[in-house]
Amino acid sequence: ILPRHYTLKRTDSYDGLGILLSADVDTHLQHCVRDVEVDSPAYRAGLRRNDRIVAVNDVNVETMEFRDVLILIKRGLTNNH
Repeated sequence: ILPRHYTLKRTDSYDGLGILLSADVDTHLQHCVRDVEVDSPAYRAGLRRNDRIVAVNDVNVETMEFRDVLILIKRGLTNNH
């Protein structure tokens, strides 16, 4: 399966992105979307349940621990990209 690229942006009408992420319990790797809230920025961008997260803001996260991936995502929210 080929990777897809999504651009998520915050909106004034929604707090956050509307995704719940998870990772493998033992390794803290294999990041994926556990749930997507309908009508959220993530849903409108096309993200769906069980999508794997391999990069955030052009940074490969496949070998990054889960907490570091969350930091990248939060940093992107702060910078709105």
